[in-house]
Amino acid sequence: MRINNNILFIVILAILYFILDFHTILFLEPRGIHFIRQTDSLSFAVNYLRNGFDFFHPQVFNLLSTDGKAGLEFPILYFLTAVAYAIFGEHEFILRLITLIICSTGFLYLFKLVRLLLNDVVYAFILTFLFISSTVLFYYTNNFLPDASALGLCLIGWYFFFLYILRDGRKGNWILAIIFFTTASLLKVTCFMNPVAAMLGIGVLRFWNRSSFKSFLREVIKPSLAFLLSVSIVIAWYVYVIYYNRIHHDHYFLTGARPLWALSAHEIAEIWDYISRYWFTKYYYESTIHFFSVFIIAGLLFIRIKRNIVAAPAIFLSLGSIMYILLFYAQFKDHDYYFITLIPAIVLMSITSFLSLRGRFPRLLNNYIARGLLLGLCLLSLNYAREKLEDRYKASPDDYSEIGMELTGMQIYIDELGIAEDARFIIVTDQTPNGGLYFIRRPGWPIKDTTDAKPENIEAYIAQGAKYILYTKHYNDLRYIGNIVGEMNGNRIFCLE
Repeated sequence: MRINNNILFIVILAILYFILDFHTILFLEPRGIHFIRQTDSLSFAVNYLRNGFDFFHPQVFNLLSTDGKAGLEFPILYFLTAVAYAIFGEHEFILRLITLIICSTGFLYLFKLVRLLLNDVVYAFILTFLFISSTVLFYYTNNFLPDASALGLCLIGWYFFFLYILRDGRKGNWILAIIFFTTASLLKVTCFMNPVAAMLGIGVLRFWNRSSFKSFLREVIKPSLAFLLSVSIVIAWYVYVIYYNRIHHDHYFLTGARPLWALSAHEIAEIWDYISRYWFTKYYYESTIHFFSVFIIAGLLFIRIKRNIVAAPAIFLSLGSIMYILLFYAQFKDHDYYFITLIPAIVLMSITSFLSLRGRFPRLLNNYIARGLLLGLCLLSLNYAREKLEDRYKASPDDYSEIGMELTGMQIYIDELGIAEDARFIIVTDQTPNGGLYFIRRPGWPIKDTTDAKPENIEAYIAQGAKYILYTKHYNDLRYIGNIVGEMNGNRIFCLE
C-alpha cells in the first residue's frame, strides 16, 4: 500500500503540474519576476560549458569583475546543466528540469514525512498539497533559481531525520539527512538552520529519554560528528566564495546579511508594506495563511512537548526562521523567493500542532467533516495558486525582463555575422547585469541608460577589450560610436575597431 500511495501521489502531482501548465513553462526562456536572477543562473551554466568545466571558478557574462569570475551558492546545479549541454546541446529547459525533478522528489518525501508522523494517509495527501500550494513555490519549482531545489533537499533531509529518530537511531538515516541538509545549505546558506534545528532536536530528545548522563553523551556524540562535518563543509565553501569574489573584485552577489536593525524606521515600514500588501497574497492563498496561523497557535496552547516528537526540532527551526527574517529583512522587499526558506518551519509547526490537537481532542480531527473541510481549503488554495501563477506569465515584461524579449534571436544573428563567441560587447541600454549579455551569449558590460553611455565610459570598456557595441532600440541618442555591422528589430551592432 505504501508503494501504491507513493505512486498515487506522483500521479496527482503530475496532473497538478499539467493543470499549472508546467509542460509549457518548462520550455520558456527566462522571463517574468526575477528575470535578473534567472539569467545569472543560466550565465553560470553557459560559462562552464565554454570555459572548460572548471568547477571552482564559476563565471558569468558580466565583466565588471575580473573576467566575469564571481560566485555565491555551490554551483553544482549549473555544472550539471553544463554537462547536459555538452551531451544534448544548449537547451535552457535542462536547468528548469533539474530544478523540477529535485523539487518534485522533495514533495514526494514531504508526503512520506507527513504520512510517517501522522500515520494517516488521507491527511498526508491533503496537508502535503496544502503545504506546496504557494504561488511563489510553484513559480520557482519550474524555474532557474536554486531556492526551490534547496527546499526540496531540506524536505528529503527531514524525512530521513525523523526515520532516524523513530527507528532507534539507525545512523544511516542520520547520515542521509546530513547529506541532504548539507547540500541544501550549500545551495542556500540560509537553509543551514535546518541541520542546526535537527541537531538541537536530537540533543533535546535524547536528553528527555536518557537513562544517565553518560548514555546521553554517548547518544549525542556520534550524530554530532556528522553535524560538525556538515558545518565544516558549509563554512569552507562560503569562506572560499568570499575569498574568490574578493580577489576577482566582484561586488554583485550578496555574501552578507541585510538585517532589520541596520535599516531606518522608514525603510523597515516600507519593506513591511511590500510584504503585507504586495507579496503576502503571493505566498499562499490568504485563507490558507489564516488556517496555518490559527492552527499552529491552537496546537501550541495544548502542546505536551515531551510527548510530541516533532515539537523540539519544529520550535528550534521556527526560532531559526525568525532569526533568518531579522537577518535578511531587507531582502524581503524585492525577493519573493526568500519566503521559500520558511516553508519547512511552517510544515513542522503545523504537524506539531496537528499531533497536539489530535492527542487532546481526537474527535476534532478524526472525522470526515474535518477531512472534507481541509480538502476544500486545499483545493481552493491550489486553484488560487494556479490563477496567480497564470497571471505572472501573462503579465507584460517589466523594465528588466524586457531586454530578453527584445534580444530573442539576436545570438543566432550575431553568430551569422561571424562574430566570435569570446568577442566582448557593450550593450546600451540594459537594466540587468547578465540579461542582455546572456541573450547574445557574449561577455561584456551593460549600460543602464543613455546618461551612462558617455564616451569616457565606453572608452574605458574599449580599453578592457570591448570589440562591439549593441545599441538597443530604446537608445534615443543618435550619436553612435563605431561602424555599423548589422541591425535586427531596431537593435544595432557597431564594431569598435
